[in-house]
Amino acid sequence: MSEPEVFHVPDWHVGQCQSGTWRKVGSGELQIATAQATGWRFPGATATCPTGKRVTGGGGICTSRTGYIWLTRSFPSANNSWSAACDTTEDQNGSITVYAICQ
Repeated sequence: MSEPEVFHVPDWHVGQCQSGTWRKVGSGELQIATAQATGWRFPGATATCPTGKRVTGGGGICTSRTGYIWLTRSFPSANNSWSAACDTTEDQNGSITVYAICQ
């Protein structure tokens, strides 16, 4: 007889996988915290979760009125914040919006 297949469909609204175990990382509903910044050549910002919430993900969007701009870094900077930064091809102002997914 063949072994029964075991398949688990994760519920992405519940938590995240830590060492092979799914667990909820915070309490309550998800919230999105944002931070914006404009800077010469290398804009960067940090979005911080409200008190009592932990960061479960995040990202950033870079914008420029002229030339090219791209996301160079995007990472959890603490257990309750997400940081991101951009770079431009020319000496110009660029803007960034950083998003922290909080639970």
